[in-house]
Amino acid sequence: MVASIDAKTLTSVIEDTLIRMNLGLNNCRGQCYDGASNMSGSKSGVATNLVQKEPRAVYTHRYRHALNLAVGDTVKRSKVMRDALDTVHEVSKLIKYSPKRDSLFEKLKSDMNPDQPGFRVLCPTRWTVRAASLNSVLENYNVLQTLWDSSYDDVKDSETRARILGVQTQMSNFDFLFGVSLGFEVLRHTDNLSKTLQHKEMSAAEGQKLARIATETLERMRDEDSYDKFWDQVNDQLNTLDVNEPTMPRRRKMPKRFETGCAPNEYPATVKDLYRQKYYEALDLTINCVQSRFDQPGYKTYRHLEDMLIKCVTGDLSFVDDMNYVVEFYKDDIDQTSLLTQLKTLQVYAESAISDTKCVSLQRVVELIQTMNPVSRNMFSGIVTVLKLVLVMPATNATSERTFSALRRVKTYLRTSMTQKRLNHLMTLYVHREMTDKIDMMEVANEFVCGNETRKSTFGKFV
Repeated sequence: MVASIDAKTLTSVIEDTLIRMNLGLNNCRGQCYDGASNMSGSKSGVATNLVQKEPRAVYTHRYRHALNLAVGDTVKRSKVMRDALDTVHEVSKLIKYSPKRDSLFEKLKSDMNPDQPGFRVLCPTRWTVRAASLNSVLENYNVLQTLWDSSYDDVKDSETRARILGVQTQMSNFDFLFGVSLGFEVLRHTDNLSKTLQHKEMSAAEGQKLARIATETLERMRDEDSYDKFWDQVNDQLNTLDVNEPTMPRRRKMPKRFETGCAPNEYPATVKDLYRQKYYEALDLTINCVQSRFDQPGYKTYRHLEDMLIKCVTGDLSFVDDMNYVVEFYKDDIDQTSLLTQLKTLQVYAESAISDTKCVSLQRVVELIQTMNPVSRNMFSGIVTVLKLVLVMPATNATSERTFSALRRVKTYLRTSMTQKRLNHLMTLYVHREMTDKIDMMEVANEFVCGNETRKSTFGKFV
């Protein structure tokens, strides 16, 4: 969001940045081009150039994007989870890209494991199915191992045979079973948080609170009792699965160039100690990555804007601290004395307009201001300005992205004659479904029929 920056300045900044992006693309000479780095780059990104022109501009990732980046960082840095997810992704391609293996899998599942759900594809663009995909592997572990034995001899392509053999070998190792089980335990909490953060009425302060609850839940898993329970659960599966027993790796001495000091190298005493390190490492990475991604400076501004309004309505006197931060950040855009007066007036007005002021959401505050007539709303002009700042930088953009996803369903490749005007009308009806569902279809039909005499004679009148 950009505060107090005119359209001409904004246009010039974006044009300069696009020119640099184009020059970088032309001069990359075959190197990988990352558009995201040009948006948030610390030197020549769009956000950096805008902040140089207007320091009050706020740039952040949306909450669910930040969570997805945090999970991606965790998976990349945790070897046991990274290897497990890579293998699961390979399993997805082997099954879903082959109708023959897919039908064979369904047949084996109906015979061996009919009560459990089928295999869930590990989709890279859907951020809330990671845990479900890992869980489907655990539930159908025996079915998948039988599938590789049954389909290996039927495949004549050497590359596909090598891929099947590689997946079969990975699934017989304890590391894969441990990684899938650990990934499911960790990612099911992040997937649940991601689903919640996509709600269209999610506020910045509420999103921060939910992220903090999720990290606290993961922190409680980081103790000896939780690990012992998880370790016993994984080892109990060895009795029914064709998986090798965990073994200690060969001890390798660190190269001298990496040694610091003269202390002897330390090695885990048992297999359980070895995998305890991997368990704690995955939890620590997840907690730290989520906290760092949700600790961006822009989120702090979002939170103070919303907390100021909500605390004011609920009667929490600490809203003055949030107000001071907002006034200091936006400076001349907001008058401190006028805003404080209007907040106190809003507190009195909310007590008479809202039955329970102890449990108020940001959406309720917006509706409270919207229900006022324009004359009364002038009394809260400063609060209206704050609400505009809040509404133009929502905590989630899931609603707008779902609209873009629906565009492909409305404008298909077969509808080549659809004009831009008709497409705009159809997308408007889709975006505002709540209002569309309230339309009286009989009234619309009669209005269409009454357009001319030919329609009246052809269709008559709908009753």
